Amino acid sequence: MDMLALAAAGTVMAAIVTGLLAFYQAAASPRGSLERRLGNLLGDSSGFDVVTAGMEGLRANRAGRVPLISSLLEGKEWTTAMAIRLESADMRLTVSEFVGLRIFVALILGLVAVVALGTGVIGLVVLLVAVVIGYAVPNMYVTFARGRRINKLNNQLSDALSLIANSLKAGFGLMQSLDLASRELDHPIATDLRRALHDINVGSSTEEALQAMALRSGSDDLDIVITAMLVQQSTGGNLAEILDNVGHTMRERVRIRGEINTLTTQQMYTGFIIGGLPVVIGILISLINPEYITPLFTETIGNVMLGGAVVLEFFGILLIRKILSIEV
Repeated sequence: MDMLALAAAGTVMAAIVTGLLAFYQAAASPRGSLERRLGNLLGDSSGFDVVTAGMEGLRANRAGRVPLISSLLEGKEWTTAMAIRLESADMRLTVSEFVGLRIFVALILGLVAVVALGTGVIGLVVLLVAVVIGYAVPNMYVTFARGRRINKLNNQLSDALSLIANSLKAGFGLMQSLDLASRELDHPIATDLRRALHDINVGSSTEEALQAMALRSGSDDLDIVITAMLVQQSTGGNLAEILDNVGHTMRERVRIRGEINTLTTQQMYTGFIIGGLPVVIGILISLINPEYITPLFTETIGNVMLGGAVVLEFFGILLIRKILSIEV
């Protein structure tokens, strides 16, 4: 039997099995069903699961139940950190399901590379690159989704602080003000507030619940707000006035971020154009005069030059992103 065909068949089988396990665990696991029922009982109408993070005894199984993968991930610090990242990205996958998805995508892209280019030297190099890219793409999506959620939460934060401060001035307590904000505002800040209130209702202290909310959200702005609230609880003072001042600071941060994004957009697109020019020119030359560019793929020195160009492009993209990443 052809070893290439056998390897391809084994890869396809492993990818399909891993993908089906991840899909089953995400869509039909008892954990997800139980959390959805608890959310309905607790009045969670946002469509997002209620996950308790303030009390260790009520914390969901972070590793998940995918065979073999979950046993390898159980009890690791990376598992806890990855679970928090998935939660802050609004993804309902457990860590084992997410790792299974990454393996599935890597195997599929590797199979496509083997089928398209065979098992020659170039084929093996492309296979390795495809597997690495396939394994990294889901994590890149999590980073993108997490950043999008954090930006939306930061934009909601000033309104939430104004609402809570006005409720305190009207005579409401802190818990009543948080509950009012959770009912009046939209996801994601409303969901985070409901989870914090749920933690407090089941026995967690206010400090633990608020710190867990800041950890789950991943927002530095929310962490500043929580720190101000906890300092006020320890030292005393007018919480409504403190929240008004913090809310003003948050609005200014949002305004400055918008101005920075406006000023850096042109440079960002300039970087995209400069980075894409070699690829576009290479495609045009291959269409106009294929013999001129063929040595890059057939000669050893050409392969080295092509690999060096890819590496330089990669580091150029990282450098541009670092220059345009301005913290406020």
